[in-house]
Amino acid sequence: MEDSADINSPLLGNKNEEDDIYLEEQIKNKLREGFTAKVFGIVAYQMVILFLVVLLGFMNSTFKEWLLTSVLFYALAIIISFTCLFIPIFKPNLLKAVPANYILLTIFTLSYSWIIAAFTLRFTATSVLTALFLTIVMVTCLTIYTFWTKSDYTVLGGTLFTALTLLIISSILLIFIRIELLYMIYIYAGLIIFCIYLLYDVQLLIGKGEHKFGEDDYILAAINIYLDIIAIFIRILAIVGNKNN
Repeated sequence: MEDSADINSPLLGNKNEEDDIYLEEQIKNKLREGFTAKVFGIVAYQMVILFLVVLLGFMNSTFKEWLLTSVLFYALAIIISFTCLFIPIFKPNLLKAVPANYILLTIFTLSYSWIIAAFTLRFTATSVLTALFLTIVMVTCLTIYTFWTKSDYTVLGGTLFTALTLLIISSILLIFIRIELLYMIYIYAGLIIFCIYLLYDVQLLIGKGEHKFGEDDYILAAINIYLDIIAIFIRILAIVGNKNN
């Protein structure tokens, strides 16, 4: 009778509940780790495409000239890339439908790589490599920081969106107001904003803050992080880069 009482004791019941909760947490953590690895893998795939396009531009003078002078293809690349970004707004489930989401991702990455390559190839190879190295260091440090910090950057969504809107308005104004000091303020402000955006998006990815990406949002998460990294690279290149003659 005593053994039977021990088996059904409240203490043992609580222990079983704690074990179930612990096991559930472990499963959630493993799933999140797999989701995080998947997203970083997709971002790496996007970076490889961009690297190959830029590398081809530096190695092939004909392709480089085409990239820099073909206004029609440049405009087409802008239209395609922005269309790919806006389609999910009207059809959000498209980013979760395989293989349509991967096809859309690849089309966006190719068209956006054309735009970034056209900008990058205006600078010397040494400048590009320097900016690339600094970007890798900065992105690596910021990513490590997001795993280490206890601060929650996922609550800054509204603030960052406002800052980004002001940055876009500033870029339009700078088309008409050509003052070097204002341009450099714009570049440095953009660098700070996108560094914080990277913290925000990576924390949404790892699920550490108040808000997080759903595990079906791997394409959306990858695009956001990819855009953050590219924005950081462009601004670093604008700061340290020397343009070709």
